[in-house]
Amino acid sequence: MITNSYRAYGLSFVADLVCPELPPDPHSGRDADVTIQSFTKALRPLCGNEDYRFEVLPGIFRLDVSGVARYCVREARTIVVEPLNQSLPAKVRLFLLGSTMGALLYQRGLLPLHGCAIETPFGTMIFVGAQGSGKSTLAAEFQRRGYRILSDDICAVQQIPAGFQVLPALPHLRLCEDAYDRVGRPEGTRFDVDKFIVPLGERYCPHPARLTAVHVLSDHKSSEPRFEFLCGLDRVRLLFENLYRPQFLKGQQTQAQLTRMVGSIAQQAAVVSVNRRRDAARTSDLIRFLEDNWSQNFAPAAPMENM
Repeated sequence: MITNSYRAYGLSFVADLVCPELPPDPHSGRDADVTIQSFTKALRPLCGNEDYRFEVLPGIFRLDVSGVARYCVREARTIVVEPLNQSLPAKVRLFLLGSTMGALLYQRGLLPLHGCAIETPFGTMIFVGAQGSGKSTLAAEFQRRGYRILSDDICAVQQIPAGFQVLPALPHLRLCEDAYDRVGRPEGTRFDVDKFIVPLGERYCPHPARLTAVHVLSDHKSSEPRFEFLCGLDRVRLLFENLYRPQFLKGQQTQAQLTRMVGSIAQQAAVVSVNRRRDAARTSDLIRFLEDNWSQNFAPAAPMENM
C-alpha cells in the first residue's frame, strides 16, 4: 500500500518506500505525477558483466546496480525498484534519487545539469564542473553565508515562456568529510564512509527561481580568480558536457527537444568560466569575488510571479 507522499523537482511523488531525503508533499491528497513502487523479482537483469548497466528505449529506462537494486522508469510516470540481496535501504535510495531520478527528468522534458544551484538577488546561479571540483563545498559556504540552495547535485532546468527556471531538488547537502569539517561539522548524519548528509533547513529554497547564469568551475594556477563570459559554441559544448549522466539522453523520446533546449539556454542565459586555484581555505574569497562580478554584470532578479 502506497502511503508516502513527497515533492521535488516540481513533481509530486507517491511511494511505498520511505525516502527521508525527499521533502514531504504539503498537498498529498491530489493525484501524483510519479509513482514509486518496490517489488521483488519484478525486473529481468540486463546483459553484461559490469557493476552498473543501463538501457535507454523510447519511454523506458532501466538500470542495474550489482548487489544493490534494479530500477525501471516507465513513460515518465512510474518508477519500479527491485532491491537485491537484502541491500541497505540507503544504498537503494542513493541510485533511486541519483541516476534513476536523472532519467526520470529526461523523460519528462526537464534538463538535468550536474551541479549546485544557488538563489541570489540576481537570479539562480548554477555551478558545474568535473567531479571533485568543489561544487558541494562551494554550496556549503554559500549556505553558511545566508544564501538559499535549490540543489546540490541535480539541477533540473525547466523552460517557461519567460525563459528558464531551476526547480528545487532535495533539502540537504551531501558533503565529503573534509568539506564537512571546513563548514564546522553542522548537524548531519553519516551517509557513507566519507559522506555526510546536512539538512538545509531554512536555507533550502522550496520554489522555482529564474536561471541567470551557469558557471563552469575550472582550475587555474594564478592566485587570483578569473570570471569570463563564454561565447559561441563553447557555451553549448560545456552545457552538454555538464549534463547529469549525459549518456542517458541518447534514445530518449525527448532527446531532440532537450537538445534544442541546450541551445536556447546558451543563447538566453550567461555561461561563465570561473578559473581559480582550487583552495578550500579561500572559498569565502571566491564568493566575494563572484558577488562583485554579479553586481557588475547582472540586474536584480524580477519576482517569479512577474515573469
